[in-house]
Amino acid sequence: MNAGNDVQPMDDIVDPPDPGSDMVVDPEGLSESSFIPLPNPIIEPPLPPLPLPLPPPPQLTQAGRPMRNYKQPARYIDINPEPLRSLDEEPPPPTSILPRVILIVRNRLRTATNSFNLLREYLYRPSFDPDSFVPPEDLLAGHEQMDAPPISPPTPPPVHRNQSIELLMNWKDSGPSTKSDGEVNRLVDEVLLDPKFKLEDLRGFRAARENRRTDTADENSPFLDSFHTATVEIDVPSGSKDVPPAKFSIPGLRYRKIPAVIRAMFASPQASKFHLSPFKLFRKAPNGEEERVFCEVYDSDAFIETNDKIQRAPVPPDDPGCKREKAVAAVMLWSDTTHLANFGTAKLWPIYMLLGNLSKYFRSLPNSGACQHIAYIPSLPDSFQDFAAGFHKKWGTQKKDIITHCRRELVHTVWKFLLDDEFIHAYKYGMVIQCADGIERRIYPRIFTYSADYPEK
Repeated sequence: MNAGNDVQPMDDIVDPPDPGSDMVVDPEGLSESSFIPLPNPIIEPPLPPLPLPLPPPPQLTQAGRPMRNYKQPARYIDINPEPLRSLDEEPPPPTSILPRVILIVRNRLRTATNSFNLLREYLYRPSFDPDSFVPPEDLLAGHEQMDAPPISPPTPPPVHRNQSIELLMNWKDSGPSTKSDGEVNRLVDEVLLDPKFKLEDLRGFRAARENRRTDTADENSPFLDSFHTATVEIDVPSGSKDVPPAKFSIPGLRYRKIPAVIRAMFASPQASKFHLSPFKLFRKAPNGEEERVFCEVYDSDAFIETNDKIQRAPVPPDDPGCKREKAVAAVMLWSDTTHLANFGTAKLWPIYMLLGNLSKYFRSLPNSGACQHIAYIPSLPDSFQDFAAGFHKKWGTQKKDIITHCRRELVHTVWKFLLDDEFIHAYKYGMVIQCADGIERRIYPRIFTYSADYPEK
C-alpha cells in the first residue's frame, strides 16, 4: 500500500485519441466536449467533357465555292394583314370602390385591339359586321386573284350571220382607228387563223349592213332596260333684260333612277361587304396613347355625324309605326367626259355612282362591278349655235361665255331628272331594303362626294 502517492480520479483520465479516428482535440478545453466530429468528404471523379457537335458541311456552289447566306432586308419583310377584331367588347376597366351611376345615351362599343394595335369605337352598337367573316384569301390574295370575273348576264344572241363575220367586225371595232402593222398581225392571229373562221362565210359581206345590225342590237340590249330616255330643256339667255330667255330642247338623255340603283346594289352579292354602322378607328401606342386613323368613308366624321342625324329623322307618313334600323347609303358620284375615238368629236359624258359603304380595296378593283352607270349626259347639238346666234343679240362677241352658260344649265337640268321626287322622298324618309343578312332596314341615301371635270369649259 503506497499511501504517499496521489491518486487521480477516474473522470480526469482521458485516453489519447486514436490517430485514425475522426475526432479533433480541443486544446483550450473550452467546449463541453473534447472532440468534434467532421463529415467524411465524398470526392467524385470528374466527368469527361462532352464532345462538341460537328458543324454541318458548308453548302457549295457549282463552282465549288462556299455558298453565301442572303438575308432579306427588314424593309422588305411583309407582314400578313389581319382583319379588325370582332365585336367582342374591350375588357372593362376595374371598378372603383365608390359606386357610380352612368346614364348611357348612346350604346357605344369599343373592340379589342388586333396584332397591329387597331381598335374600333362605335357610337351605336352595330347589328351587322362585315369584317367578322372576312376570308383569308381576301386579305392575302393579290389583284390577280381578287379580280375574279363578275357574274355576267346570259350571252345575247349573235348579231351577225356567222362566226367569221363576228370575228371580223370585232377586229374592226377594236384597236386604233388607223390599223398599223401590229393591227394587221392581230387580224391574222385572232381572225384569219381562228378555228371558227371560214372564208366561205364572207361571201356577200358588206360592212355597212353589218354596222346597221350592230346598231340595232345595241338599241335592243337588255342593259338599257333600266334606263329612261328623256329630252331636257334649257333656258338660253337673250342678252337683253327686256326679252325673257328662250327654251331649247336637247334630246338623248339616258338615265337611271338613283333609288332603283341603290336597291339593286344592296341586292347584289357585294352587299355582304357593306358597312352599315360607321366607327372611329384608333391605333393604340405601346405607351397607351391612342391615335385616330382615317382610311375609309365609313370611319370618317362626316359618316358618323350623318348616321347620328338620321336616327332622329322624321317618321315616314306611309309607315308611322316603323321600328326598323336606320342606315346610310353613302353615295359617291363621279363624272368625266370620255372621247370614243382618237380622231373626230365622238364623245360620251357618263355619270357613275359608287357606295362608300364598301371598302375602297374592293370597289377599286376593275372587275368588282361596284361602279354603276346612272346617266349619260347629251352634248349640245350642232343646231344650238344656229339657234343661239339668231336669238342672242351679242352672240358675235359673247359666244364663248354663252356656250359655257348653256352647258352649265344642261348639267343642272340633268340633275333635276336624277334628283326627282322619288329621290327626295327617299332622302327625307328613307326606303325599306332587305339587306344581305336578311334584315329589313330603312336606308337613307346621302351624297358624300361628287368628283367631276368642268365640261362647260
